[in-house]
Amino acid sequence: KAFRNLPGVTLLNVNRLNLLHLAPGGHLGRFCIWTETAFQDLGEIYSSETLPRDVMKHADLTRIINSDEIQRVDRPTKDQRRPAIKKNPLKNINVMVRLNPYAKITKRAATLALLKRAK
Repeated sequence: KAFRNLPGVTLLNVNRLNLLHLAPGGHLGRFCIWTETAFQDLGEIYSSETLPRDVMKHADLTRIINSDEIQRVDRPTKDQRRPAIKKNPLKNINVMVRLNPYAKITKRAATLALLKRAK
């Protein structure tokens, strides 16, 4: 249990083995240290059953996924639409008119009054 404090070291119970902990990201080759009692427990767990076998015969996933048979039935990827940017109605008159149609008339009246004062 003292190994729990070391960074990068993961302790696992044999009864709760998890493939994601033993091979994170599907990359095999993690250094494992087994205790003698862990091997005895493995013998007890798998004594009545046969040991687990490989589900896949070919481990080259990229070749399988990119094969013609899979690509023929694979659905095309959907286009990712970015959400529309919300525009400020106080700064954008077209958005303000969409919210309040009378805003166009008041804006025009304010502009005409400003031009009349400038003369």
